[in-house]
Amino acid sequence: MLASTDHGDEIDLLEYLSALLAYKWLIVAITLFGLLLGVTYALLVTPVYQANALIQVEDAQSSALAGLEDVAGLLESDAAIEAELQLLRSRMVLRPALEQLGENIIAQPRYFPFFGRAIARRFSGAREGVAKPWFAQGQYAWGGEQIVVELLEVPAPLLGETLRLVAGKQGHYTLLGENDKTLLSGEVGKVAEATLSDYAYLAGDDPQGGAASIKLFVTRLKAREGGHFTVMRLSPMTAVESVLANLSVSEKGKKSGMLSVSYRGADKTSITSLLNKIADVYVAQNVARNSAEAELSLSFLEKQLPPLKQRVDAAENAYNLYRTQHSSIDLGIETQAVLAGLVQVEEGLLDLQQQRDELRNRFKPAHPVIKALDEKINLLAAHGKGLEAQAERLPETQRDILRLARDVEVNTVLYTKLLNIAQELRVVKAGTVGNVRVIDYALVPERPIKPKKSLIVVLALILSLFFAMALALVLNALRGGINDPDLLERQLGLPVYASIMHSKAQNVMTKRSQKKGAGIGVLCAEQTNDLAVESFRSLRTTLHFTLKQASNNIIMVAGASPKVGKSFTSVNLAAVMASSGQKILLIDADLRRGYMHRYFGEERGEGLAEFIATATTGEEFNAKSYVRSSSISGLDFITTGTLPANPAELLLHESFKQLLDALAAVYDYIIVDSPPVLAVTDASIIGKNVGTTLLVVKANFHTLRELEQTNKQLQQAGVEVKGIVFNDVDMNSGRYAYGGKYVYQYDYKS
Repeated sequence: MLASTDHGDEIDLLEYLSALLAYKWLIVAITLFGLLLGVTYALLVTPVYQANALIQVEDAQSSALAGLEDVAGLLESDAAIEAELQLLRSRMVLRPALEQLGENIIAQPRYFPFFGRAIARRFSGAREGVAKPWFAQGQYAWGGEQIVVELLEVPAPLLGETLRLVAGKQGHYTLLGENDKTLLSGEVGKVAEATLSDYAYLAGDDPQGGAASIKLFVTRLKAREGGHFTVMRLSPMTAVESVLANLSVSEKGKKSGMLSVSYRGADKTSITSLLNKIADVYVAQNVARNSAEAELSLSFLEKQLPPLKQRVDAAENAYNLYRTQHSSIDLGIETQAVLAGLVQVEEGLLDLQQQRDELRNRFKPAHPVIKALDEKINLLAAHGKGLEAQAERLPETQRDILRLARDVEVNTVLYTKLLNIAQELRVVKAGTVGNVRVIDYALVPERPIKPKKSLIVVLALILSLFFAMALALVLNALRGGINDPDLLERQLGLPVYASIMHSKAQNVMTKRSQKKGAGIGVLCAEQTNDLAVESFRSLRTTLHFTLKQASNNIIMVAGASPKVGKSFTSVNLAAVMASSGQKILLIDADLRRGYMHRYFGEERGEGLAEFIATATTGEEFNAKSYVRSSSISGLDFITTGTLPANPAELLLHESFKQLLDALAAVYDYIIVDSPPVLAVTDASIIGKNVGTTLLVVKANFHTLRELEQTNKQLQQAGVEVKGIVFNDVDMNSGRYAYGGKYVYQYDYKS
């Protein structure tokens, strides 16, 4: 068996449930409205597509030829992944891609505000022509309109400014600027150009200070005559920023070298083309970057080779001339040995110096590898000095021929070496592929990534429902009305005799009376099985035992304020008591606004006011002449009569008490409907003459302070409230629903 829940927690939960049920129609209305907004937004919002590409970044570049590792090593680039991510988002990559595709030019139809774009999207592209305009607004695009602008050149002041293109007849158009000023007119398929006298070039843009011009080339225009299009040339910075806002670049996996590139936009074809172009430009710049060093070296060598060739030719000519002048002197064995040694030294120094220059790009001078090469260079240079000293000891003729032969051999070796290196660099440059490649090019997306229409609708439903529930709880808290009979009993110390359920049948009867001008009718007589009638029967049973201890058989029904159901309670209580065989008299003592006669379909006529006024003049007492019979057996009533100007003074008259005493002897019970307690003092005057006072409290209507003041005011007048009738209780409230704590429904079943 489960343990019982704490009473205070149970009350709080029921209070919340009661508030929500009390505002159920408000909650339903707000929820449906929110759902409608969600559905509308899901249908009208522009879909966004996403194109994706995959790029691989390799750690190092492999040479195209295995034998050229030394030269290809000059081109290796070990760029970090983060650097590559930033390169993909750089202006160096994005700006050429934008310019090549013309994405820095915005040209699109002008749509009707709010829902025009959504209507145009539903126009079938296979249909001929354009859609018919809605609301006779032909200047807007409603479906099928197209424009392609290949060229748009504007002066700097017009960069980023929205221009309006108006379609004319037979492919003609007019371009309008600010204040609908005509900038130029043109024809589809032809370049249109105009000079703008109102837009001077910015300082430094035009050295000659010429007037600004605008150039436009429209290759396609599909629209009705008078259709409007938006045309704009973005500044380079703005165009790049707009791409960056929708471009996403990230490494796919940790240290994988795989870059995932995605781009979002409304035009799925355009975003796919732009993303692929960005990938191509990125790969091209990577290849150019990797071959840049080889290109620079090759350019340097190509500049050095011609003068070196001239030096070789000059050395050969000098050598041949010397030999001719000296009758073809041959080199001796010793001289040939010195010459071969010197040539080897020069060639070795050239090779070592080249190796040192290559390693110097990787290592500092203090590195052991560089130091080792420096030692080899020093040793070889020392050896060369030794050979030169040996050459100085040769005869003069041999020295001269040795010098000339040396120049020829060294320059020839140097020229041949540089020539070979240049050829190798050309091969490496041609074979450079870069260290990045596109693995997957972007494909045109089939479905948009957003909006998620089902998710939007669900969220709209949930959020609107929560908002409606929160609003209902706030309104319930602001209303501050009491809906707990237990609270009344604890705070006021008065018993609650009955809780009268809200009657839909009574609402129907009241509306019918207002519409047809007939009587309201008595609920207990017309709807005997209504739950409210059963509540009155319960009240009758409770009063049966309470009235035995009363000082007389007169019952006053009072209320703190108007519109709490005093007259409704008085009439129906009298009806159920009369149905038990008792003789009941109902008196409408609300001489200010009483309307009890309408329940019986009678006129106000003469009543209580006339009786008291007549008695004050000393005329003969005749109460029966003011009593009327109702259609309900055993129930009579007295109306207010003509509403007097001084109701309180009339009720204070002794004749009112005499009337009550005289009629109390004739009827089993008299029920008096009194005015509101807090509004006037009439109820306090009437209460002194009755034996039982009932206070009608409307659910969710009164504050506790108001009821405490009502009870206090009656007590100060010497009127004791016997009990409370809790009226107009909502059956949908959590506290009073089926299985609730106070009221159960048990209908007759045939």
